[in-house]
Order: sequence, then C-alpha cells, then structure tokens
Amino acid sequence: MKKLYLIGGVAAAITAYVWWRSNSGNDGQDEDMIDAAQTTIDEAAGVLTTSPVQEMATSQQMLDQLKSKESCRLTAYQLEDGKGMTIGYGHKFQPGETVYQNITQEQAEAYFADDVANRAEKWVKLYVTVDLSQNQFDALVSIAFNMSPQSFKKFANEVNAGNGIDGIAKQSVSWVAEQYQNGIQNRRNNEMLLFNQGVYA
Repeated sequence: MKKLYLIGGVAAAITAYVWWRSNSGNDGQDEDMIDAAQTTIDEAAGVLTTSPVQEMATSQQMLDQLKSKESCRLTAYQLEDGKGMTIGYGHKFQPGETVYQNITQEQAEAYFADDVANRAEKWVKLYVTVDLSQNQFDALVSIAFNMSPQSFKKFANEVNAGNGIDGIAKQSVSWVAEQYQNGIQNRRNNEMLLFNQGVYA
C-alpha cells in the first residue's frame, strides 16, 4: 500500500512540475520533459512487478553492431530534426545535461555504455512483460537505443500482446520526417530480421 501511495505522490508532483515548466516559456523542451515525466511514473509503478527479462543483457554482437550503425563522433552535432545535440555513439544530451562540444574516445565509450544500460536495456526491462530469446532482446535494445521511452513502449505493447514487432516497426517509419524515412526503414528491416529469425545484419 505504501508503494501505491508513493506512486500517486510521484505522479502528482511530476504532473504539477511539467505543467509549470510547459507554461513558463520552455517550448523546445516540453516534449522531452513530458516524456521523462511519464517514464518516471512508469518506473515508480514498475516496482510492483518483475519483468521476466530482468536478468538479460545485450550481447556483445549487438553492442558491436550498434556502435557500427551509430558510428562515433567526438564533436557535438545538431540532430537532423533539430531537436537536440548529439555526440559519441548517438548520445543525445538531455535537458539539464552539460553539453560538451568535444569529448575523448574514452568518454564516448562511457556514454555508450550508460545509454545501453540506463536507457535502452532499462526500457526493455521496464516495458516488456513476456519471455524473450537473446536475439529478440537484442532487437528491442536496438530499437530502444535511439527512440524515446514512450515511443518504444508501443513496441513493447505489441510484443506483450503476442503480435511481434513487424506491424509497429513498419508503422514507426512514419514517425519521422519523410527525408529520414529510408534510413529508419533500413534499420527497422534489420531489427525485424533479427527479432524474427535471429540474423544479425
């Protein structure tokens, strides 16, 4: 019961904070803030359940593949959609995080390890409630790696319902601007191949 009260209190506080920030002239960060707030609520609720994939970890093969796909840039650059700055292996600076213009290779590796563990893997473990094979877990980590948690949640919901990822993967291509859809389509194709057939492409 105490956990339920805690979740309710967290939800109310976050909702009030998001309302205040969204009405105080921070238009560019509203979407990220609301997304982060909802994820925090989900994480608080997650203390009541245990995911069957809690003990899983991303394979070395997928870690190497992610690095290859993302490539490493040691100088910060603007995201193609104009929504934030990125550095290293696709590390997106979050609201309130210090934005470095240049980093070392060692720092890029640290950002990557943190993004895998505390973003991609974390969201798979938070939102997926069914058993997964290693290749399926890896495919979902790849999807979550450069997606917002609430967008990834749509993939998890399909997997939990027994529908796999094909339908939502094809649908997700339309979530980005038209000029970026070919690249996203190629990535989703590879992730569907991995999820369905265990092929690391």
